[in-house]
Amino acid sequence: DVLVYNVGIHYNLRVTRKHIRHYANEISKPLMMHEEKQHGSTKNVTISSNSAESNSSSRTRTIYVMSPAQHYNTNDGQWQKGMTDESKKCVKEIPSNPRAKVEQELLIPGVNVDVLLDYDDLSLGHMHVQKGDDCSHYCMPGVPDVVGARLVEEFLSE
Repeated sequence: DVLVYNVGIHYNLRVTRKHIRHYANEISKPLMMHEEKQHGSTKNVTISSNSAESNSSSRTRTIYVMSPAQHYNTNDGQWQKGMTDESKKCVKEIPSNPRAKVEQELLIPGVNVDVLLDYDDLSLGHMHVQKGDDCSHYCMPGVPDVVGARLVEEFLSE
């Protein structure tokens, strides 16, 4: 079994931090500790689509997909209340993603999550919907498809 999780972009950073801590401490880490208690140490397990192939040493793997970057014309690229028409315009690139920084700070692969999957989209602002003032959602096909492919690669790498 695999649990794929993401907090999303629709919370402020304070609430995002709270949700990530909850996921790490109350969901992901207990799943990882469950195996450690049963087997004495953490092991990598094979992901199988056939439950008959599962063995007693398997446990739910936790994969956290990092939040996509927003590309608003603000100091950090994030949506903010009271934005001007100019700040609602999409920019092609932002220097960093504040949500990803929080996620990287709180989620540590092998400690409280198995895999931290990076969206890696800081320079993909030109691929947002850009209808009206939407610099948060991507056109399809597009960036989400690439992240989906990375997720499939992660499944197959085990």
